[in-house]
Amino acid sequence: MSGYKNLNSKTGKGRQLFVLFAWGVVLIVVAAIAVADMGQSQISAQADESLDAAGAVLLGKNEAAGVDVNSGEASVSASATLQSIKFNKEEGIKEALRILATLYQKNIVPSATVDGVLGFTTLKEVTFEEAMGAILGSNFVYEQDGNLIRVYTKEEYRKIKEDKNRMICKVFTLYYITAAEAMQLVAPVLSGAGTVKGSTPAQTVVPTGESISVGSGGGDAMALNDTIVILDYPENIAEMEKLLKELDVRPRQVLVEATILSATLNEGMKLGVDLNFLGGVSLNGDMGTETIVSGTTVSRGREATTPIKQIGTGVPGAAVETAGFTVAGRSGLRIGITAGPATAFINALEEVTDTTILANPKILAVNKQLGQVYIGNKIGYMSQTTQTQTSTTQQVEFLDTGTKLSFRPYIGNDGYIRMDIHPKDSSGTLKANNIPDEYSTELATNIMVKDGQTIVIGGLFRDVVVTSRNQVPLLGDVPLVGVLFRSTDDTVQREEVIVLLTPHIIEEPEETNSEARVDDARRKRFGAKDELQFAGRSKLAEDYYAKAARYYVDGKPEAAMKELEFVLTIRPTYLEAIRLKERIIAETKPDEVEKLERIMLEKIDQREAPNWQRR
Repeated sequence: MSGYKNLNSKTGKGRQLFVLFAWGVVLIVVAAIAVADMGQSQISAQADESLDAAGAVLLGKNEAAGVDVNSGEASVSASATLQSIKFNKEEGIKEALRILATLYQKNIVPSATVDGVLGFTTLKEVTFEEAMGAILGSNFVYEQDGNLIRVYTKEEYRKIKEDKNRMICKVFTLYYITAAEAMQLVAPVLSGAGTVKGSTPAQTVVPTGESISVGSGGGDAMALNDTIVILDYPENIAEMEKLLKELDVRPRQVLVEATILSATLNEGMKLGVDLNFLGGVSLNGDMGTETIVSGTTVSRGREATTPIKQIGTGVPGAAVETAGFTVAGRSGLRIGITAGPATAFINALEEVTDTTILANPKILAVNKQLGQVYIGNKIGYMSQTTQTQTSTTQQVEFLDTGTKLSFRPYIGNDGYIRMDIHPKDSSGTLKANNIPDEYSTELATNIMVKDGQTIVIGGLFRDVVVTSRNQVPLLGDVPLVGVLFRSTDDTVQREEVIVLLTPHIIEEPEETNSEARVDDARRKRFGAKDELQFAGRSKLAEDYYAKAARYYVDGKPEAAMKELEFVLTIRPTYLEAIRLKERIIAETKPDEVEKLERIMLEKIDQREAPNWQRR
């Protein structure tokens, strides 16, 4: 029994301790909650007290309003929208600005002349800028000056802004637009007291078709980039600087590739019979010849013969000539017979002339600038003669023949290009009276084309068919037999002109594929050199230099030097060979480079010097 009681007593004491521990924990948790609530109440009270002291009450949730409570002060971010701000009745403007500065943590500095009373007590759903506008109204203005926001009356602000002591001067260097253009474009931003001056315009006239001495060479004109100097208030100059950054930019270019195809086909067909029964003189007679006296020898000329004199000789009909029906003396097929004074021929002639002219000019031009390319011949002729009592003056002019392309592009922002274009292909001759004749194929138009698209801007197809018939009256119309008394001349002329145009907008210079064009020029040059006579000095030098280059590439400098020695013997001024020799010496014998230069110069001077100066 005693053991059982002791066990129960121990168990009861354990339960009592557990209950006491549980109640202790509960009391501690309750106390912590109470302390937290009291702290929150104190902070809220401090915030409300601070706002009340400032003369405004902030309503709504702190999170939505952007309120940050710190050390008993309430503030919001400048971009936050306040649900409501309440001011005291007849609150002064300066005091309202102080409240706004406290809420938004801004440095608002009103001038001494800023005064007045608010006409409202509550602002709802407003940002900082909206609140400032409502408080200042139409009688006051403010501006940001670093970290300060200065508030002025309108009159005070106007006087400050018009103070010429604030004006500054700044120089702007232009790279793509002219000074005159820039002065015109910044004029709307210039204040009434501001001034702008530009540099002297550059020489823009490039002599074309004249000698190099014609025109101005520039002299002591300004050689720097176009420049403008602006004197104005800082805020105006800042606006001009932003404006010029947008305007003075690199313009785009247009590469135009034109293909002008001009084809002319002339076909002529002549068929007829040539009859000549009598071989007398023509109806106009024969002219006489003059007497020629040479020393003691006198050669009497022949007397003129007329048809009347021929009839007087007693040979009837001898003075009459019967011509045929085709043009005699022309090439072609002539089949016939001749018996004494009578001849009969059948003439057949067909002429075919096919001429094709293909021109493919390419030219690069800046946006809105004129581009021209001309390849051809200038035919000179006397166009005007001025005669006075003492002198005679004649004026020489030139007729430009060949292929010419003129265009002016206007680049759009959608990949399209508008262009004024004038392609022309012409040929010309001079008549006996020195008057030029020109055969021209040209057109002028304004087109819209997409970048890289090829279009046909001109096409002309013209056929001219002419049939002429010569015959003896009545006899030429007789069936079957009439072919012996007539001839026909058929002419067909066909002209075809096609102009193809492909423009490309060029953003960067390398887009013109200039390296490929340079390679084409080299191929042309090398191809021309291959046509030289094999025994000529130039051809021999080219061949031996090619061998030397191959030896050098193959790693055989000694063999390359032998070939170069021969090249420089027959052609001492061969620049490529000299460079290759210097490279080989620099790689194998660096100390010999300077010596080689002196020796080569001495050899060249000696070869080019007169005989009496050679040693």
